[in-house]
Amino acid sequence: MKDASEERIIKAAVRLIAERGVYGMSLGEVAALASVSKGNVQYGFKTKQALVEKAAEHCMKSISDGLFAWVDSVRSATPGREALGALSDAMLGDGICLRVFIAANGSVEPESRLEAALDSAMNEWNDLIELGSMKLAPNLAARMKRLLPAVIPFLAGLAAMNADPDYAKEAFAAFILG
Repeated sequence: MKDASEERIIKAAVRLIAERGVYGMSLGEVAALASVSKGNVQYGFKTKQALVEKAAEHCMKSISDGLFAWVDSVRSATPGREALGALSDAMLGDGICLRVFIAANGSVEPESRLEAALDSAMNEWNDLIELGSMKLAPNLAARMKRLLPAVIPFLAGLAAMNADPDYAKEAFAAFILG
């Protein structure tokens, strides 16, 4: 499969999974959205689960990249709301990738490669959020440390609601800052 076709297929799968969930998407719909034949999708991804794994991996990498950038950008002098807004943006982006992550979690088979990848991503994201939080002003860093177990679930809830990005930033800041 050509790289451009594979990329279009993965992006189409991401969009459909975010909109309808894993069980609400078909390979035919992915093919139509990607402007390729269903056979092309089936050639590149032998099963629907293989395509879901690839879409989830694409999204997990996107979120990780956003969190790495957030860690690199945050400073102790960064105002709290600004730092939290940037963290919200890093995790949510347009919300699509976090919704794909949620959907993949809901369809994962126990002890599968995807389950291991999802667990690894959660651990990495928690570590990155903790690392970035340690660079914040001491009082905000302490609040983030206490609330760390709830940060990703809170943001995932906003993604699941398809919350407006500005609302998400404000809601997340209110959650952390009180």
